[in-house]
Amino acid sequence: MNKIIIEQIWPQIFHSGKGEFEYQLLTIDTIPQINIGFNRDSERCLILELPANYNKSFQQFDKQNLSLKFFPKERCLCIILNDDFFSDLFDDLILSIYFKINLINNPDEYSDLFIKHFFKWSAFFENKRSENLSYNDVKGIFGELFYLKNLLTESSLNADDILISWKGPYDTGHDFVSDFKDYEIKTVESTKNSISISSEFQLESEKGKKLELVVISVFPDIENGLSLKNLVNDIRCLIFDKLGDSSIFFNALLQKNILPNHLDQYEIFKFRPIEQLTYDCSPKDFPKLIRSFIPAEINKVSYNIILNLIDQYIIQKKQF
Repeated sequence: MNKIIIEQIWPQIFHSGKGEFEYQLLTIDTIPQINIGFNRDSERCLILELPANYNKSFQQFDKQNLSLKFFPKERCLCIILNDDFFSDLFDDLILSIYFKINLINNPDEYSDLFIKHFFKWSAFFENKRSENLSYNDVKGIFGELFYLKNLLTESSLNADDILISWKGPYDTGHDFVSDFKDYEIKTVESTKNSISISSEFQLESEKGKKLELVVISVFPDIENGLSLKNLVNDIRCLIFDKLGDSSIFFNALLQKNILPNHLDQYEIFKFRPIEQLTYDCSPKDFPKLIRSFIPAEINKVSYNIILNLIDQYIIQKKQF
């Protein structure tokens, strides 16, 4: 099951005006009957059929642009998309739920997961006014997304573990955090020879953990470069291919007011990755100003590091 299959099913469904829904089974391979279709108001629906002898009833909820309704006569739970502007994101929601419940036998369990996913995803469908990110903000997030994409492509780790490790949007600690090693990502234009460090904590490693500084050099290229939208869509596909939970990814984007359906505004910023250099910044002699080595009276430190003067700390090079 993938988004292409779902996109092919929608045009095949036409509501005749009779009954609550006109729908089609997603696939015969699932244990719960999971359908997509349209209601009598021509709104897209994800419909979970319940067993005829299953007598539990459910509360109904209305969120912005998304509703959860229970139809006792039809014995089904239904997530309804109230604004077709979010139709592409709705397909992501469908896939996420499908992969979570398609092999579950117990109706209590799969109906509970269906409802939990409704609440987990509802925030992504809100008409929030996203604040425009600056060029430097977009460039910084571009580097983190590019690094995340490569991790999902190359790593054998579980997709959800990789997504959870991405902490950059939360502004708490380092950009990527794992059990034994953290990574700080910096994106710099290929014509520049320095990076900016914004605080005395940014290059401070946690006790017992290594810290690596990853510098991604990019060239602004509106014709042949990649945009945030390109990277987000590539990552979405990778998450589904690896059976991951895309809500983890969307929630991280939301921390920076990046909404999947509002990425077109950043198409004016495109970058072509040139090189990725990884530095071991754990050694004490690595040039850095960190909290544990500066007086308590000094805080809010920011400084630049000149890149061609720290070549001896390079532990990995990648050309793109």
